[in-house]
Amino acid sequence: MAPAGRQARDSRPPSAPRFGPLALHGGVVLLWLLAWYVARLQEYAPHASLWFPPAGLTFAVGLTLGWRGLPGVVLAAVLATLTLAAPDPAGAPGRLLAAGLAFGLVHGLSYIAGARLLLRLGRERPTPRMVSLLLLLAPLAALVATVGGLVVLGAFGLVDSLETTRALVVPYWIGDLVGAVALGPFFAVLLGAALPRLGMEPSALYTAHRQVAPIASGRGPLALKLALCVLPAALAASLVRLWPEQAHPASFLVFFGIVPLMWIAHTEGALRTYAASAALSTAIAGLGAALGPGQHGVTFQFAMMILAGGAYFGITVPALYADNRALRRMLTTDSLTGAATRAFLIETAEREIERARRFGTALSLVVFDLDHFKRINDELGHPFGDAALVEIAERTRRELRVSDLLARPGGEEFVVLLPMTGLDAAVETAGRLAGVLRADPVARGGTSRTVTASFGVVEIDAVRESFEAAFERADRALYEAKAAGRDRVRIAAQHS
Repeated sequence: MAPAGRQARDSRPPSAPRFGPLALHGGVVLLWLLAWYVARLQEYAPHASLWFPPAGLTFAVGLTLGWRGLPGVVLAAVLATLTLAAPDPAGAPGRLLAAGLAFGLVHGLSYIAGARLLLRLGRERPTPRMVSLLLLLAPLAALVATVGGLVVLGAFGLVDSLETTRALVVPYWIGDLVGAVALGPFFAVLLGAALPRLGMEPSALYTAHRQVAPIASGRGPLALKLALCVLPAALAASLVRLWPEQAHPASFLVFFGIVPLMWIAHTEGALRTYAASAALSTAIAGLGAALGPGQHGVTFQFAMMILAGGAYFGITVPALYADNRALRRMLTTDSLTGAATRAFLIETAEREIERARRFGTALSLVVFDLDHFKRINDELGHPFGDAALVEIAERTRRELRVSDLLARPGGEEFVVLLPMTGLDAAVETAGRLAGVLRADPVARGGTSRTVTASFGVVEIDAVRESFEAAFERADRALYEAKAAGRDRVRIAAQHS
C-alpha cells in the first residue's frame, strides 16, 4: 500500500506539475511570435511599427512570471529573427541567430526589469500610484529597449547606417511604448488567468485586480459597451473614406471611445476593462493600417496611449470606493462584535437629537455593562471573553428594531439608542434585554458561563440636553444598578 503522502501526490492531475510550466512558456513563445507578426504588418518604416505588441507581452511576462519568463521571451525573439526578419545582408545564419539572441536579451531584460520595479514600487492593487508608475516606468523600459535594440541592429548590420539608426529612435520607442502601455495589462490578465488552469500558483497581481468590484455592476450588456468602444474608430474610418481631404480631423473621432471605456471601467471591473482597452487599441491600430499609419500615425499612437491611460485611472475609482468603504467600516463598526463604534454612536445620536427636537418625538438611551466581566476574562481567558461579547451583541440585536442602534463604546459596555421611544418603552426594552442575557449561558469549547448585565436608562431631553449629558446620566444609573446588586435596570434621574 502506498504511503498517504505518495497517494496525495499521485491524485493530482499529472499534467499540472509536469507540463504546466512547459505549456505556459510554449504559449508565451507562440503568442509573442504572433504579436511580432502583427507588428510587422503595421510597419510604416523599417523596424518601426504603429505599435509593438510584443513589448506589451514581455512587460506582462515580467508582471506575472518575473525573471523565469525571460528564457521564453529570448527564444521567441530568436525564432522571430530567424523566420520573420529580413534576410541577413551577409547571408550568414549565425549572424541572425546571434542578433536574435542579443535582441531577445536586451528586450526581455528591459521590460521585465521595468515590470518588477513597478510591482516593487506600486504593489499589486490598481491605485493611482500604480497607474502613474506604469505610465512612467513603461516609457523608461521602452526607451532602454529601444536604445539597446538599435545598438544590436547596428552591431549586426541590420540597419543601413548611423543616420538611419538615429532617425529610428523616436518611432521605434513610441511603437514599443504604445504596445507596452496599451496591451501590457491585458496580456498580464491572460497570463494570470492561465496560471491556475495549468496547475500553477496564480499571480498576486491577477488576484488583486480580480477582486476589485465595480461601482455599479450589470449596467448594460458588455457586448454593447464593447461595440460602443470601437464605434468611434469605425466612424473615423468611414469618414476618411468618404472625405479624404478631412482625414486628419476625422481621425480624432477615436478619442470618443473614452466614454464607453469609462463606462466599462466603472461597471465591469478591472479585468474586462483591460480587455476592452486592448480591443479599442486593436481597432485603432487596424484603422491606422487601413488608412496608412504614415499619415495619421502620431494621432493614432497618441489616442491609444490616452485611452489606455484614462481607462487605467478609471479602474482605480472602484478601488478607491472599496478602500473608502473599508475605512468607513473601520470607523463605524466594531470589528469584534459588529456593533457601532463610539464615533458613529455620537454622530447618529446628535442627528437623532436634532430630529427629535425638530419634530417633538421621544428619544431614549440604554447603557449596559456586563457584570463581573473581568473575572470571566481572568478565569476563562480572553478568547472566552471575546466570544461572550460577540454572543451578547447578537442576542441584543435580535431584540431591537431596525431603527435602533447598538454600539460598543469600549470594553464590556454597550449602548442602545432608541429613536421614537419614550422612557417607559425604553425601560421595558432594557428589562427584556436583561432577561435574554441571563436566560442562556454563553458556551465555548465545552465551557459555559451565565453572563448578566446592569442597565441604566434615560429619556433624552432633546431641547435642553446634549448626548454627552444624557450619556452621563445613563452611566450613573448603570452604576447605581451595579451598587444595588447587579443584573437589574435603573432609571436615570431627571435632567435638571
